[in-house]
Amino acid sequence: MSFVVNQAKQHYRHVLVIELGIITLLTFIVLVFKFDITLSFLFGLLSSFLPFCLFVYWIFFRYSPKNQSKMTALYRGEGLKWLLTIVLVVASFKLIMNLNVLAFFIGYIMMLFFNNLIPFVLSKVKI
Repeated sequence: MSFVVNQAKQHYRHVLVIELGIITLLTFIVLVFKFDITLSFLFGLLSSFLPFCLFVYWIFFRYSPKNQSKMTALYRGEGLKWLLTIVLVVASFKLIMNLNVLAFFIGYIMMLFFNNLIPFVLSKVKI
């Protein structure tokens, strides 16, 4: 079982690095073409990426001395992911004065798409 878990850890490390590169690239592209919506777009990307990072950490990289079942860890990780998502979206709407809602949700939905697509593609393509 340890081999499978270590393989999944490596897989999700690659996923997070690729997604960080995508965030950087997309933010730079938006910065060049449409400067005034860059912050809204970036916060949309981060509002989806950071909860995904928390979920991956909670499932694969957190050491828990308690004898919890894997399903309990999965449900708690998913609950924390939803909670952080809600906090980041509310904070974005409250703290950014000139938030472009369309750009925010385009970034948010794009990163949700990448959160699901990249692990699937990497599982099919062996790196």
